[in-house]
Amino acid sequence: MSLSPARPFRPSRSLCVALALMPVLGVGTLAACDAARASATPEQPVKVGLGSAGGHPTVQAGDQLRVSADGGVLTEVTVTDPRGRQLVGGFSHGGTVWTSRAKAAPDTKYSVLARTKNPQGASDEAKESLTTGKVAKRNRPTFSPSPHGEVVDVDDPISLTFAFPVRDRAAVEQRLTVTTDNRTAGAWTWESAHGKDRIVWRPERDWKPGTKVTLRAELNGVDSGGGRFFTKDYGLRFTVGRSAAVRADLDSDAYITPGLGLTPALWQGPGG
Repeated sequence: MSLSPARPFRPSRSLCVALALMPVLGVGTLAACDAARASATPEQPVKVGLGSAGGHPTVQAGDQLRVSADGGVLTEVTVTDPRGRQLVGGFSHGGTVWTSRAKAAPDTKYSVLARTKNPQGASDEAKESLTTGKVAKRNRPTFSPSPHGEVVDVDDPISLTFAFPVRDRAAVEQRLTVTTDNRTAGAWTWESAHGKDRIVWRPERDWKPGTKVTLRAELNGVDSGGGRFFTKDYGLRFTVGRSAAVRADLDSDAYITPGLGLTPALWQGPGG
């Protein structure tokens, strides 16, 4: 005669309640009751939502991005553009909301990675993406020294004159970097030139002849105010000389510096 395999013991709900009322009970029986309750309550996944900090479901240029968690908390949020630059942000509302401090750039696809944790302690992650719209109004700078060629003397500063007013000057200044091959010290100052905003970088002392200078103006996506955005990154490279002209050939994406030949240009980014 064959025997049927023994079935695992699964206490019923009524049995669990009855055992809880008894003054003496077995530890193994209580563990079985807890396991039965856990298996009967499946873990719910955390839902991740995207939108603007203003509460709109779509994110436009100039908006701050908002990532939210429903049914749990956010443990990590990473938002990057196609060039790998991240939107820095912070958590609020007990870790259920993350908001970017920087504003979203126009016509840009952002990749969002959100790691979450539910009330039971289970971790998960969600990957989303969104693309901001284009803008109709733009701002752009004019450089000195000009990328089209002029003499760069030992006392010439670097300046950017903007076509339209710049309201958030700090945001623009943070995107400007001047580097030299001899660590020349200097600083930015804001001025007005013929009614237009201008920012100027002057060395503490006159340039040393032969100094190689690089300016990076990563302005793409910066809101200059009045609904006008910068939609391009800019760059400039030149060598200081008493009479050497610095010329640029933008069509070939390279600068022509006397004695140095073609130097890779830094003009980059969509738009114009």
